[in-house]
Amino acid sequence: MKKRLLLLLMYICSFVCSVTPLVIYFLANWDKYVKSYEDGVKLSLGGIICVALVLLKISGRMHMPSSTVTLGIILILSYLLRSITDDLIVFSFIALISDITDKIFFSIPIKRIKEGIIIDRGADATAKRVEEIVARYYRGGV
Repeated sequence: MKKRLLLLLMYICSFVCSVTPLVIYFLANWDKYVKSYEDGVKLSLGGIICVALVLLKISGRMHMPSSTVTLGIILILSYLLRSITDDLIVFSFIALISDITDKIFFSIPIKRIKEGIIIDRGADATAKRVEEIVARYYRGGV
């Protein structure tokens, strides 16, 4: 149980580590990106679409029917997120550093914890089976 709780905590920390630097940079430059009401609406709409696409991808339900649909979505997102495209290099750099940090501090330990849970399950199942066989043997019913 402790390993599962630790695994959940590691997943949460991994997500926070990946997203927080991008959010902080975005919020620090909010005035630069939102110069008018229209810019705010476009960014909000683009953000909602991006979040929806990410959630679909995570859940495994994102299937693009053709390259035309994919390119159409890219065009719409490019139009809606135009105010932040100037800082795309900075966003990419921050995302890269966040991803590397996540892999070093969270992804590797998460993998080890998962392997430990699997090994523990196998050991518990084996121990239980051995106990059953030994109990039958000592009762004389092999």
